[in-house]
Amino acid sequence: MDAEGVVCRKVRVIPEDGLHLRPLQLLVRKALTFSATITLTFDDRRADVKSAFDLMLLAAPTGAILCLETSGSDAVAAADAISELFETGFSISGSEIR
Repeated sequence: MDAEGVVCRKVRVIPEDGLHLRPLQLLVRKALTFSATITLTFDDRRADVKSAFDLMLLAAPTGAILCLETSGSDAVAAADAISELFETGFSISGSEIR
């Protein structure tokens, strides 16, 4: 984390269909649990992770490397949680399905 409270990480899109509806839904749900500002950048396009529409416009295919940026009081926790979704390929346990 830098002096301004911004966390930057690189994440890779693992699902074979890229960021399709299910991963988008999981990203938005997880992002909304944090007060931090959370964005993803790909090919000069920037998306608010709390907006499914923004994420669809990102059009990130399988294998794409995205820049994850979080800022705010819970920026580290938000970056950890969003990074974990990418690292696991958006695998979810039964308790997370709602």
